[in-house]
Amino acid sequence: MKKSKYIVLFSSLILLLGTQMSCSDSYLEEKPMDKFSPENLLTSKKGFETVIYSLHNFARSGLFQSNNEDVMNTGTDVACSGVTDGRFFNDYSLILPEHATPKFYWNWAYQKMLKDANLIITRAENPNVSWTEDEKNTIVAEAKFFRAYTYNILVNLFGGVPIVDKEELSPRFDYTRASRKEVLEFIQKDLEFAAQYLPIVTSDASQDGRIFRAAANHLLSEVYISLGQETGDQLFYDKSIAAATAVIDGSCGEYALVKSRFGDTSRPGDYYSDLFWTNQQNRASGNKEGIWVVQFEYLTPGAEEANNAQLRLWGPKIEDVTYPDGKKILVCDTVGRMQGIIRPLNHTNYEIWDDPNDIRYSPYNFKKEFYMNNPDSKYNGEKLVLTKKDDGKMYITLSDGTITDKSVDTFRVCYPYFRKIEGEMPWGAMAGRTPNDRYIMRLSETYLLRAEAYFHKGDLANAANDINVVRGRAQANPVQPGQISLDYILDERIRELVVEEPRRKTLVRLNKLYERTMKYNFRVKDNMEPYHELWPIPQTAIDANTGAKLLQNPGYPGAAE
Repeated sequence: MKKSKYIVLFSSLILLLGTQMSCSDSYLEEKPMDKFSPENLLTSKKGFETVIYSLHNFARSGLFQSNNEDVMNTGTDVACSGVTDGRFFNDYSLILPEHATPKFYWNWAYQKMLKDANLIITRAENPNVSWTEDEKNTIVAEAKFFRAYTYNILVNLFGGVPIVDKEELSPRFDYTRASRKEVLEFIQKDLEFAAQYLPIVTSDASQDGRIFRAAANHLLSEVYISLGQETGDQLFYDKSIAAATAVIDGSCGEYALVKSRFGDTSRPGDYYSDLFWTNQQNRASGNKEGIWVVQFEYLTPGAEEANNAQLRLWGPKIEDVTYPDGKKILVCDTVGRMQGIIRPLNHTNYEIWDDPNDIRYSPYNFKKEFYMNNPDSKYNGEKLVLTKKDDGKMYITLSDGTITDKSVDTFRVCYPYFRKIEGEMPWGAMAGRTPNDRYIMRLSETYLLRAEAYFHKGDLANAANDINVVRGRAQANPVQPGQISLDYILDERIRELVVEEPRRKTLVRLNKLYERTMKYNFRVKDNMEPYHELWPIPQTAIDANTGAKLLQNPGYPGAAE
């Protein structure tokens, strides 16, 4: 009897609790406990800045994490690959929808950059966030800049792509591709907002690497040119000129081309080489030319991330040079471990350099001479001189004129290189890396973008004026208006921006990748087709999009007939 009483009481209690639970929907609501969940993190300016920092990190890894830099330059009019690995674009027939490189950039954009940018932009509308209206606009402006920057890369690698403009809270399988014009217009709106609300540049060293108003205007200048080409509307070229002028004339803060030595002036060099030496990219060093500088730091968690790998990528594998006594040139702190992965073409290294006064091609900026540096060799200290024999190979020639039987591979092992890649090597020479900060945007490019806009307008005199500002700083002879063409501008971009710019993106936006690569890159002449101007949409993205047709680019497997 007593047992039955307790059973009835317990059952009644369960029924009562169940009734209360079923009447309250909040019982089923999840309450994130992690302090880094969006609900808990994005409640203040400081929380939003944490996500902004992740965008900076993703932006850096997207372009500069070793192999990513290779594919932006190899298989173009600037460089081929010194190695035979298929991912390096010596053979375009290997670039298929399953290829790792297009997949990397697609996932980098949609799973990292756009995801976090949209998270910020969407959550910023929460009225409970503790910040001022100005703080909100500044944060949203930086997020919109990164979103625009990402879509500008996508549209110049894949063409039209799906536009995702807000945080997605549930899985979607019905994405469709917007047109190139629609993507560019979306980018335009984001950048115009960013140009209005981003702050003017500051000399505060704690803000090194941050996005300022000039960066938005610089990118706007480029995007307006793309819209002018896409729509045929000449007014976009006027807008491009105005955006670039806002950077050049000081409206976005003080920027200036470097024209005198700065930083470590005890090091042999000139003012152009000073631009690229370790710790001399940011404003604190006296450099007011950098507009957006990606930061690397030695022994700093989160700031190393493979570090600046330009040295090993662009420099020749000189350590493989073997002299007649069997001794090799040594990897040392004045040479570094270079691997010849990105091999500049003859057009880049020789053909475009017709002015002996151009300091960008001086010994401080372009290394043509190498010396035996092995103290165990009887040839130590000798200049490396090569002579071509009847078999077409290059052989080491000794100081007494003797041509030896030691051939040297001049494709990967020994070739001249641009010294922008050099710097301090705190990890040791064998690392082949430096902690040098990297330019994504530099004022000299702003002048070249404005020149490009003038060219498209047919104003060759002003185009020449802007190009001559850049050439004048380099002590090169001025170009005449009648010499200006799109190809000339692209050659000047090589002279000024080689190693810095992601060349593939530049050529695609100007519809010049196929034409110029076929003209100057001997490695791809037998395997590149016009449709390779764009990359294939990754097959993984197409397969996952079960609710709609995600169209493949023409020419690739799965494309519509």
